[in-house]
Amino acid sequence: MGNDPAESFDRSARAYEQLVALNRAGSERLVRSLPEEPFGRVLDVGCGTGFATMRVVERGGVREVVGVDPSPPMLEVFAEHLAAHPEVTVDLRAATAEQTGVPDGWADLVLCTMALHWMPDRPAAIGEMARALRPGGVLAILAPGERHDRPTVDIIEATGDPLVMRLATSIVSNEIPVPWLTDVLRDVGLEPMDVWAETRHRVVSPDALADRMDAVATHLWADLPKDEQADVMRRARELFRAAAGADGLYRYQFVKTFAVARNPG
Repeated sequence: MGNDPAESFDRSARAYEQLVALNRAGSERLVRSLPEEPFGRVLDVGCGTGFATMRVVERGGVREVVGVDPSPPMLEVFAEHLAAHPEVTVDLRAATAEQTGVPDGWADLVLCTMALHWMPDRPAAIGEMARALRPGGVLAILAPGERHDRPTVDIIEATGDPLVMRLATSIVSNEIPVPWLTDVLRDVGLEPMDVWAETRHRVVSPDALADRMDAVATHLWADLPKDEQADVMRRARELFRAAAGADGLYRYQFVKTFAVARNPG
């Protein structure tokens, strides 16, 4: 439909980190998987509010950070976080993943956490990340995994509601399978160190799930009048409530793909 995901993130930037707490937890898991070595220069592609980079900064040794994201409000929040670390030189850029603007081989570490699936040309974006890595540098990616949240997809598809169906289509199209990502990493000249998927089963209130969708997916209906957009989200919220168990809680699976790769130089 051509609707820009940045529309969702511009609106939800201030509440984003609270609404996507599971993404924050995944990025912490990714950072814990990095090699124990210094990363003086960090490039964060699709950085959002920068919670992955902040975990690396807290490890110590980071001197320079470049963050690239198409949403200026998300970059504003990231800048506020980094203000607590005046020792770090910061350059936050409102730009796309394919145009990071850093020199060849600039970065010791490139991060891309829960952003690759929004990029229209994923191989090109990964190629740009590889270009930015110095020899020996590390790329770390976190993305939705294969069959991510398929129970929700099944529930939505059963309704036949064409507008709410856009959410199901988006969930499926956002999947980043481990074999595909491994192949692309090799194609751009990187050595995969570890590529894996983790599945967790979540139990949340239906409204908490709807709030998360409201934070990251409203661009799917950006072509509609505002009142129709609100009505689609209302129908989705009611659908999640109807699918809850007897205890009033909604159950779904949360699959994430992780990757850590090195530029062999």
